[in-house]
Amino acid sequence: MITVIDHRETVFGCPCGAVEQPVEVFHTPTRRYVRCPACDLVFLHPRPSRESVEGYFREAYDDDYGAVEARDDRQPVYQSVLEHLSLYRSSPSTLLDVGCGDGEFLLLCRRAGWDCLGIELSERAATRAAQKGLTILPQHTLEGGDEAQHFDVVVLINVLETVADPLTLLRQAAGLLTPRGLVIARATNGGFHLPMRAPARWIGSQYDQAFHWYLYTTKTLKRLMERVGLKIVSLRNSRPSRGPLSPLHPWFSRLKWTASRALLWPLTQTLYHATGGRILCAPSFEIIAQQPGNG
Repeated sequence: MITVIDHRETVFGCPCGAVEQPVEVFHTPTRRYVRCPACDLVFLHPRPSRESVEGYFREAYDDDYGAVEARDDRQPVYQSVLEHLSLYRSSPSTLLDVGCGDGEFLLLCRRAGWDCLGIELSERAATRAAQKGLTILPQHTLEGGDEAQHFDVVVLINVLETVADPLTLLRQAAGLLTPRGLVIARATNGGFHLPMRAPARWIGSQYDQAFHWYLYTTKTLKRLMERVGLKIVSLRNSRPSRGPLSPLHPWFSRLKWTASRALLWPLTQTLYHATGGRILCAPSFEIIAQQPGNG
């Protein structure tokens, strides 16, 4: 699945700032994806500018994906993230969900006793979240500063794939943490999706694959988090949603999604446990990292 955006304003080079020439990974008739030799990040080349990214999410994203993200198909994802987080931090604690949409994950956390706030660029999604009684903070909250509010947990659920600069966002998230606070991120697993490009085409499911602007392996995201001063605490497979994100998929695509989910999830979990957590081969993964602090 590919997000459509106006690419008239684009940026060249990896957000990590590497001077090495990126290496092509694959291309389509309209897009080219490359790998950074310094940090291993796979990204769209050229990548969209911050202005075009934020403009798209502010004005158009809700029309494309708002309705489907509001369905209960995403509940297994949210439950998986909250269960993982609860192994390392319990409520009541303060939690900030960056890219919270219309607040379904925040509602789940609030029912579990968390003190929750969100940030959302889409004006209509933010309005719906506020109508549910949730507190939505302005985007400039991420910029921090001496008077910034700090949180025990910052959550990034499939946000790092679709921001203009993931390294900047991770640095901002780390700056908003209390001492020993946690960042938990869910990301599309490049270690799964890149080898699956050919099989996906064979069964007509190439548009179900989540190639956005960035594609992470666990190794890549660990490197980026460590670069902003975070210490990795936990990595695990992330439970898949019940259906594809794109609202354009017919019933047969949904059937294929359901069947593959039923087969893949037990297999990936078996490999994960059998290897002591060394092999993460689900379509998405979750990572928890901690801010150093006293105590």
